[in-house]
Amino acid sequence: MRRDAAAFVGRGVVLDAGAGSGDLAAACAGAGASRVVCLDRSPEMFRVARAKLASYERAGRVRFVLGDVARMPFRDGAFDNVGSAFLFRNIPAMDAALGEVRRVLKAGGRVAAADVFAPPKGLTGAVYRIYLNVMVPFWGRLIARAGPPYRYLSASIQNCFSAEEFAGRLAAAGFADIRAEPKFFGIAYVVKGRSP
Repeated sequence: MRRDAAAFVGRGVVLDAGAGSGDLAAACAGAGASRVVCLDRSPEMFRVARAKLASYERAGRVRFVLGDVARMPFRDGAFDNVGSAFLFRNIPAMDAALGEVRRVLKAGGRVAAADVFAPPKGLTGAVYRIYLNVMVPFWGRLIARAGPPYRYLSASIQNCFSAEEFAGRLAAAGFADIRAEPKFFGIAYVVKGRSP
C-alpha cells in the first residue's frame, strides 16, 4: 500500500503528513522524490524514522518537522505532492487537516492516503470483523503483551468512515479526480486525488 501511494506522489518535493516511523517517506524517497518533509507530532516516532532515513537525511533529501497536520507550519503551495499512511482515521479535526493539505499543495499536485477504513459489507467484511474482534486483541496480548492498544486499534477501524466517505470528504475539501483503490480484498485502500 505504501509503495502504491509512493508511486503516485513520490516526485518533486513531497510532504509525508503524519509521517510516524517514516515508512512512507522512505518509499517516496526511493520512488525518486527530490526531497521529503516528514511532519508529525511525536518526537519519539521521529527517533525511529531518523534511523530508517539516515542516508536520505545525510544527503539532504529528508527533513523532519514537528507539527500538527491540522495547523501546518508551511507556506501555501509549498509541496508538489502530499502522502499519508494510516493517518486520517486517527485525526479528530480531519476536515481541517484536509483543508491544510489542500492549502500546502501546489495546483495540480497529487495527494494519496493509504489507510484501513470501516470493514466492507458482505462475507469479506464479516470475516474481517471476526479477525478484528478476536485475533487482533489475541495477538496483541500474546506477542506485545499489550491488549488494550490492540483493542483500540480494532475499535478505531470498525468505527471508522468508509473509503467512499473519505473520498467524499476529499471532494468537499476541493480535491478533484478522486478514486479509492481497494487493496487486500477491500480491507484497505489507497485514496488518490489531485489539487485542481
